[in-house]
Amino acid sequence: GCDNGCAFCSIPLMRGLQKSQPLGWNIQESQRLASQGVKELLVIAQDSTSYGWDLTPKSSLHELMLELDKIDELKWIRLHYAHPAHLHRDLIYAFKNFKKVIPYIDMPVQHGSDRMLKLMRRGLKSEGIKKRIQSLREACPNIAIRTSIIVGFPGEKDSDFNQLIDFVKEIKFDRLGVFTYSDEEGTYAAKNLEDNVPDKVKQQRYDEIMLIQQKISLEKNKGLIGNQDVVVIDKSSEDEGWSIARSYRDAPEIDNYVRINEYISEGEFINVEYIDAFEYDLLAKRI
Repeated sequence: GCDNGCAFCSIPLMRGLQKSQPLGWNIQESQRLASQGVKELLVIAQDSTSYGWDLTPKSSLHELMLELDKIDELKWIRLHYAHPAHLHRDLIYAFKNFKKVIPYIDMPVQHGSDRMLKLMRRGLKSEGIKKRIQSLREACPNIAIRTSIIVGFPGEKDSDFNQLIDFVKEIKFDRLGVFTYSDEEGTYAAKNLEDNVPDKVKQQRYDEIMLIQQKISLEKNKGLIGNQDVVVIDKSSEDEGWSIARSYRDAPEIDNYVRINEYISEGEFINVEYIDAFEYDLLAKRI
């Protein structure tokens, strides 16, 4: 569940308030998975950054990630759904020294206009979000930051959307998903705000942000050509002689991929060199 009252989200209504599993339970479950051969662990909650506030004694996401980082059998630990308003400096600084927790964070920001962030009840202005991102990049220069944003939220003006465009161009997120707003029954927005942005405008704004992000993604991918990296093989075909992999920058099923023109067994972690780049994927060779 979730304790946040974001105007657009019905999760607290459907799933109730946050309930954190005890620290020891999470470690035990992670060790069990690792003992069964799991190599990549995704840490996911509706708001992972508020983990442990409701426990007695209290814990924190920082403490949990430090403990998970000690599990030898795991190779990658990936953090999802960090609320920027709750991202603690201890966790940010810990990215300097993590060994198994990879430099990746999924942190939905939702918008870049202060007026929209207030209407969405997100609890942090755009400048605060920028400072969190700056701190993450200072602590870990190669960190990959994924985000999601909403266009067409009730009351979103052209000026708000233009601020969002400027925000996306300035930050240059490594991965970005866009959603068009729709009412969710029982939410603050559905009950109190008029869904007054036409569907056609929502789609135009969606397309414009996606096009901007596509250019950012291509620019970042081109910058990787010639670099070496570790990737995990997700799919492969022995008959056709190809493999599809992911780097630490990519969560399974939602992010980019790396193509290798060679058959490699699924689940292997291998070293590669990037040799070509496209908008959403890279071509690499095994080294």
